[in-house]
Amino acid sequence: MAASSTKRFTIIEFNKRGHSNETTVRLFKTLRQVVSRRIKRFKEVGSTSDRLRSGRPRTFNVTRAKKLIKMRIKQNPKRSIRKMAQNLDISHRAARSIVRKDLKLEPYKF
Repeated sequence: MAASSTKRFTIIEFNKRGHSNETTVRLFKTLRQVVSRRIKRFKEVGSTSDRLRSGRPRTFNVTRAKKLIKMRIKQNPKRSIRKMAQNLDISHRAARSIVRKDLKLEPYKF
């Protein structure tokens, strides 16, 4: 599990103030590897922010699709996700993902 940005920042601050890695490990109740990796990365990059994620970019406008799907669900909550996706010209998996992850809704069948 990745460390939160505040935790990363405080690990770096402790190191800057001269605290040893062992002290930091005990204080944060974390692994020695985590502390040393954070410090090493800060020295290399100069920042505690996340790296850019690799991978294929999304091929459609997610915010637009979210708005359209939300609007269509309000109009007719019994409409199937597959039909909605077909009308919006996106895959049913993408539509289902938007409904579940972004809109925090549970799809159902009749």
